[in-house]
Amino acid sequence: MKKIALFGIVSIATISVTMAMIVGKKMDSFRMKSFTLKSTDITTVFGIENFGNSSGGCSGGNKSPQLSWENAPSETKSFAITMIDINAFGPNIPFDHWLVINIPATSNSLVKDAGNASGANLPTGASQTPNGAYPNYVKNPDFVKAYAGVCPNVGKTNQYEITVYALNVPSLNVSANANSTDVKAAIKGATILSTKMKITASR
Repeated sequence: MKKIALFGIVSIATISVTMAMIVGKKMDSFRMKSFTLKSTDITTVFGIENFGNSSGGCSGGNKSPQLSWENAPSETKSFAITMIDINAFGPNIPFDHWLVINIPATSNSLVKDAGNASGANLPTGASQTPNGAYPNYVKNPDFVKAYAGVCPNVGKTNQYEITVYALNVPSLNVSANANSTDVKAAIKGATILSTKMKITASR
């Protein structure tokens, strides 16, 4: 009886170790597949010929970059995207260039110029909310529901962040005319995971 009991213990221990190794491999595989953001034309879009049109003295193509992302969490129900000039008006004083919400969970990319004011280049169901120009600089929110191209300060190098957020809701409960601060707060409250890229531009 003692030999049988001992054999049983060894068998259980062996099974436990084997299972632990399998779980460990699966966890390592999961960690290797991180949520990532890429662009095929980011350097071109951030070149001076493609700067935005603004009162700051910039003029250019004003087209949003192509974006693609992969390995989003399986529980993702929608995506949102923001592009921010981190120090537009001074240290830690940002400007929100672009906000896109309600991108379907089945989407994993945006084409170049998806930020066009017409919204025609966005995935079905997605929408743009007013960028940071509203309400302080532009009073009509419909004029700024679009990508605002970069316009670095003269003699300075500005740093921009483009972030894709995986959200736990299929759509955000925000007004179509909500300001960018409120939209970002709603995005933050529904975020499962995010991925970002940082880009600099100067003139």
